[in-house]
Amino acid sequence: MKVFQRHFCSEYGAVGEARRAIAHFARECGFDSHEISHIALAVGEACNNAVEHGHVVGASFKVEALFDRRKFEVKIEDSGGGFELSGKGKPVEPQERGTRGLGIFLMRAIMDDVDFDCGQNGTTVTLTKCRDAKVRRFENAGKEGSCSNQSC
Repeated sequence: MKVFQRHFCSEYGAVGEARRAIAHFARECGFDSHEISHIALAVGEACNNAVEHGHVVGASFKVEALFDRRKFEVKIEDSGGGFELSGKGKPVEPQERGTRGLGIFLMRAIMDDVDFDCGQNGTTVTLTKCRDAKVRRFENAGKEGSCSNQSC
């Protein structure tokens, strides 16, 4: 099992740094450039949310990644007050949406599983990319494109 763990300052400048660090780690784990771009984009969106919605002055957010040959799992933890997830990330007609608010939708569209644990002491977003996505997508056709940790 390969492990990555790092704390980043809770500021927007650190989001790019977190994306690059996770992209490098995913490359070391053997993912191709297409998968790496999806992982980095999803991590960037989760980190942006951690900075914007989970920001506490002087705080940091933590990025932890685990790779066990079957799945690549990234957890982004902040120390903010949490948020209401209900209704977030659902498809919306282009004319009904603004220029913001697509982060959760994007994460769900490009990762195999996305989980949110929101509480008073912060939010943890868990992003999962199954190692053999092509096989998994074929086997899980009709299951809304999501895999549980057991099916990866």
